Amino acid sequence: METHRGDRGKTALVLQGGGARGAYQVGVLKAIAEISGARRSPFQIVCGASAGAINAAPVAVMAQDFQVAVRHLERLWRGLHCTSIYETIPLKVLLSGSRLAGNLLFRFGGLRAGGALLDHAPLRQLLEREFNRKRLDRAISSGALHALCVTASSYSQGVAVTFFDGVEGIADWQRARRIGRRAQIGPAHLLASSSLSFAFDPVEIEGEYYGDGSLRSTSPLSPAIRTGADRVLVIATRDPLHQVPPKDLPTAPPTFGDIAGHALDILFNDNIEADYERMLRVNETLTLMPEDVRQQSWLRPISALLLAPSQDLRDIARPHAHDLPRTIRILMKMVGAWHHDGRLESYLMFEPAYIGDLIDLGYADTIARADELRSFLGPL
Repeated sequence: METHRGDRGKTALVLQGGGARGAYQVGVLKAIAEISGARRSPFQIVCGASAGAINAAPVAVMAQDFQVAVRHLERLWRGLHCTSIYETIPLKVLLSGSRLAGNLLFRFGGLRAGGALLDHAPLRQLLEREFNRKRLDRAISSGALHALCVTASSYSQGVAVTFFDGVEGIADWQRARRIGRRAQIGPAHLLASSSLSFAFDPVEIEGEYYGDGSLRSTSPLSPAIRTGADRVLVIATRDPLHQVPPKDLPTAPPTFGDIAGHALDILFNDNIEADYERMLRVNETLTLMPEDVRQQSWLRPISALLLAPSQDLRDIARPHAHDLPRTIRILMKMVGAWHHDGRLESYLMFEPAYIGDLIDLGYADTIARADELRSFLGPL
């Protein structure tokens, strides 16, 4: 029997990190806007970490007009370059790298010093220009948005901190190495969530220092559930697990760049996939329990749908590698990542041709699952 939207509970959108791969999420959202035709956002709860937080913010801020939000996101991403995210001027890159290298020397001498490989000043300016606090408040007060959750990793406390903003009545939470804290979310929270360790400097918020939200996010679906979701749509940035034929396995030992690419894969993707599988197992377990026993449990079934790339994004990145700024290509050669499997490029290449291919792939993948998506979202 069909139910009205108000009877079906709340639907959450969960966007994990992925650097430039976040463009794939934009393509998925574009298709969802077309399939649903909804003006008011179909997602009452929006959660993001790292690049996912940057995508989550406009969806939440413009929850009263989902179509406008998605069109804005697409225009924004298609207009990006690496220079929109981090400094690529040779002298500035050299100074950043030198500052990072000198950190060890300064520390040895007992002096206070910091440093990162890249300067994220352009990203800071972009977020300050794009984020609209007043519109977020209107989205919440209108009822279009129940909660916005942005996760960052606290270097000060060694925990994942989910900053949430939304309706009254959502309580703070604390679990193993993760906490939820009500905050008036702004550009600094988005920058903190997307400040990749070593690449970008930590971001200070109220006396604490934060970095990339994927770093300690062991349960990335938890904020959506904690803030009241009954259904969770997850947009991943890695294709489903595939086996590499033995004849195609590399014979040389991995370079520093190869290891860095694998580290990004683990950071952005492993936890979201593992948490999604865990949710499915809990749902299956609950269906096996007698109804009277289930009613006594604090667990509840959560409908979930995972949308992921149908192709290996490394294969899409490799042909566009020369679009990277010259300084970044030199850095990649120095760390042994140039002309390898394309993994590192797939995360760092904020250039129009590659970004456009990812948006188009996300759109096509989602259109192909239109019936499944309509069934999941239900009547809007």
